[in-house]
Amino acid sequence: MNFLLQAFVAFALPLLFITEGIVPAVALPVLDSPTAACDYNAKGPLLRLRREAAVRDFARLYLVEKQARKAFDKWIPGEYIQHNPDAVSGREVAIAYVEQLQTTPGMVYQNITSFSGEGFGLFHFRRRVPGTEVDFAIMDKLGFKGTCFNEHWDVRQRITGNETNPIAYF
Repeated sequence: MNFLLQAFVAFALPLLFITEGIVPAVALPVLDSPTAACDYNAKGPLLRLRREAAVRDFARLYLVEKQARKAFDKWIPGEYIQHNPDAVSGREVAIAYVEQLQTTPGMVYQNITSFSGEGFGLFHFRRRVPGTEVDFAIMDKLGFKGTCFNEHWDVRQRITGNETNPIAYF
């Protein structure tokens, strides 16, 4: 099934049923199951939806499944420009850092949200290790080239538990 038809089946067809008072038994989240790999040359009217799916899938692989290499292989197959002042550019350096970080006993990722727009993908989350001082609110910003990521920025704030604002960070 081509991509345009998949998008129609996933988004427009359910709306037709709902507006006619018929609720479909199954909704097909086609764009939540993106292609096997990213596409540097992706274009067209569905690019925004494909990028949203890419951000969600990258965050799922990276944070939920803790499979950094799989996330990078699928969504960052080539050039990786790092804007973090404490890190150098390059895929393998980033993968090694994240894989080592994710071996921390008890580390959990929580409050994961993602967004895509204007050529960037963002995901915001909490990374913590219960019983330690490791507790951060983190925002990663990824630059798109087609549906692939090729650039990265991040912002990190320590969560102390003594914040004045009771809804700080999330």
